[in-house]
Amino acid sequence: MTTLFLVRHGKTESSGKRLCGNLRGIHLNEFGKQQAEIIANYVAEFPIKAIFSSPLERTMETAMPLVQKTNLTITPQEFLREIDFGDFQGKGEELLESPIWKEFNEHPAKVRFPNGETIHESQKRVVEGLDKLCSEFSANDQIVIVSHCEALRLAVAFALGAPIDAYQRLTIDPGSITRIEWQDGRYRLLSLNVSPIS
Repeated sequence: MTTLFLVRHGKTESSGKRLCGNLRGIHLNEFGKQQAEIIANYVAEFPIKAIFSSPLERTMETAMPLVQKTNLTITPQEFLREIDFGDFQGKGEELLESPIWKEFNEHPAKVRFPNGETIHESQKRVVEGLDKLCSEFSANDQIVIVSHCEALRLAVAFALGAPIDAYQRLTIDPGSITRIEWQDGRYRLLSLNVSPIS
């Protein structure tokens, strides 16, 4: 089966402070840049065939050091974007006062964000995109996917056969790598939320 290296982008100044979602103009901070270098050093030891990334700056910047080490190119993929949080994107502590946000944290499958999408729609987008990508590679190929927290958690939850409402129990830290085999409706989790050290 094709092995996916699911990489969450490195830290930004907004990490843990506001809901970034699909906002543009958010870049890695200095620590995030260090994480990207460490990820590149780790992943470059494997025979990587291709690198795919969400088109947002923070994911592309995370992938760039690996590009320099492997001489591969980054192929941006729209399906790797984060959940569309709609009107909630960019919000910070004020989210704690929102009934919708409270419901999302208790029963995420029931929530559609105003002018955004549901987690069902997001999971479908990501899973179908990964299915299509993996169909283009052979069984022993290894590829890198750089994306966002919720998108990656939803992909892993699907692969594990977990109820979608349980996806938030998975931890995917900034700058972490999750490895999973993915091919033809068969999935095998190899490692979860590994943060390589330099």
